Amino acid sequence: MDDIMQLEIHGSIMLVTGIILVLLWSFFSAQWWSSVFGFLSLFFLIEAIWHYGVADYKRLKKNST
Repeated sequence: MDDIMQLEIHGSIMLVTGIILVLLWSFFSAQWWSSVFGFLSLFFLIEAIWHYGVADYKRLKKNST
């Protein structure tokens, strides 16, 4: 499998995981321990954006050469 495709698939999985964690965080927002879901969701969403950015950079670099 292509390296760019692997980055996009990994980013998509992290994006879906981040969205699920945001939903869990909003559902349990009255509980003090739900902040863990909030921190994890931010981590996964930032990582998903980073993976998509790296995949786009590699695709642009590959097409320019």
